Amino acid sequence: MNAPEKNVVRLALCLLVIGIVVRILPWGLPSIEHFEVGESFIVANDAPLAVVRDSATVADTILSKTDNEFKNGPKKERKTAKKVNLPVHINTASLDELCALNGVGPKLAEKILEVRNALGAFKKAEDLQKVPGIGKKKLEKLLPGVIFD
Repeated sequence: MNAPEKNVVRLALCLLVIGIVVRILPWGLPSIEHFEVGESFIVANDAPLAVVRDSATVADTILSKTDNEFKNGPKKERKTAKKVNLPVHINTASLDELCALNGVGPKLAEKILEVRNALGAFKKAEDLQKVPGIGKKKLEKLLPGVIFD
């Protein structure tokens, strides 16, 4: 056999093994909604984890859930991110505004705030290089989104 034929045989064997694994493994089984631990029950879909001592209470808890709560889980509130308009005034920017800059995460934003509070306002681009973690390449990424006052 030449090399392309060997590759076809290897591919066929890999697909056979994957097919057998998918067929045999128990994927897609229904999840357990509650289980018993000693004398108490733990109900899986309650927002705070509820340990229930009485089986009648478990039945009431399960019956009080709607179908959507069982299918989708408890409703969660989403935090809306504050929109940040670029460019950012580097000397007045908050932590969230600094995190919106390209290549700046929460830790680097905190370092920028610490240096700004310790040394004063940034007057030019080279002043930003005093922040640990900002080198020439990072500074090049930051400059299009920054305004110095």
